[in-house]
Amino acid sequence: MRDCLVTVFCLAYNHEKYIRTTFEGFIKQKTSFKFKVLVHDDVSTDSTRDIIREYVEKYPDIFETILQEENQYQKGIDIEDEFILPLIDSKYVAVCEGDDYWTDPNKLQLQVDYMEKHPKCTLCVHNTEKIFENGNSTGTVFNPSRKEKNYNFDDIILSEPAAYFHLSSFLWRNDTLRRKNPAFSMDGIGDYPMALYFASIGYVHYIPKVMSSYRLNAVGSWSSMMDSDIKKKIGQHKNIIEGFRSIDEYTKHKNSASIQKAINRENAKIMVFEKKYSSLVKSPKCIAALFRTMTHKTVRRIYEKVQAVHGR
Repeated sequence: MRDCLVTVFCLAYNHEKYIRTTFEGFIKQKTSFKFKVLVHDDVSTDSTRDIIREYVEKYPDIFETILQEENQYQKGIDIEDEFILPLIDSKYVAVCEGDDYWTDPNKLQLQVDYMEKHPKCTLCVHNTEKIFENGNSTGTVFNPSRKEKNYNFDDIILSEPAAYFHLSSFLWRNDTLRRKNPAFSMDGIGDYPMALYFASIGYVHYIPKVMSSYRLNAVGSWSSMMDSDIKKKIGQHKNIIEGFRSIDEYTKHKNSASIQKAINRENAKIMVFEKKYSSLVKSPKCIAALFRTMTHKTVRRIYEKVQAVHGR
């Protein structure tokens, strides 16, 4: 991959229903530079691997593969660190998983153009549409802002995880992330801690243009598993809190005030999931942190539950 300016990696597992759309988004990119797509298949049990081979044969100048013989995720192996990132030697890295896809043929070009002109930018992102599993639009996007802007560490940590941008929009400098920093780790969440890491060493630039689609509750996705189990959701929020504490320690408490507000927010969510409204009432900082990032409708629903417990 030495002659490529950008390497795109794509994680695939049982994505036969979606991955053609993902691959078409890659091959339709219009760029002034060479790029390659590194596809990792973790022993899919459907026809995903056949589709991958089909595209490799048709576009050998674009696609390269890592086809596992044993499922690495089930072994607890970090696929990116062990199999993907060590192979990348291009200047930039982008990512799109096999159930999401890029919608704008100028995506890579626009992001690379910005990064080339702004060496202090460590991550370039853009807006992403949320779609249903069948491909229909939900009518919502990740970021409501229509302004091109930069985000710092405090901006991101004080937002809801994944509130501003999705993994399919990420493009970063390869020399800033040759292996994921273990201090920025949250089990089951990839994009949020990565964005925090990049913001801790530079800044994140946002292009206010929808250039990818994120498929909600796709078959085999983390979100589909999370939505079906409250205990898993609670566990996820606890993992996020542990991640925040690790980041605070690693960054030598430089952003402790913002990190504590984020911890308060996640603790408040846990109280809501566990229906511990009495504990929530006794934690004004948690309530304030929670309400800061919630819609008025959600706030009203929680407030009504609190009132039901303690009276008006």
